[in-house]
Amino acid sequence: MSLNLDLINRGAEGELVLIGRLDSVTSEEAGKVLDELTERFDDLILNMKDLDYISSAGLRLLKRAYMAMRRKGGSLKLKNVNKMVMEVFEVTGFAGLLQFI
Repeated sequence: MSLNLDLINRGAEGELVLIGRLDSVTSEEAGKVLDELTERFDDLILNMKDLDYISSAGLRLLKRAYMAMRRKGGSLKLKNVNKMVMEVFEVTGFAGLLQFI
């Protein structure tokens, strides 16, 4: 399974729709996209309604994006997180770090 990324551009805010799996296979390409978007936008939303799986490699990417947005005074928000992915966030402590809308 792969990962598809669709960007919705709203000017200063971007929304990245993640579809598929964010794991060690897909994290390199996703990391490049996230790095570009954290530089480009003031605020970034990750729409995870069709994200089926996230691994530790995916969690590292989210932490890197969160830190990049925080350093510049922007925000990283997650929305439409499914139950399985939310359980990963809760077990790893990411649920307390990330902002959900």
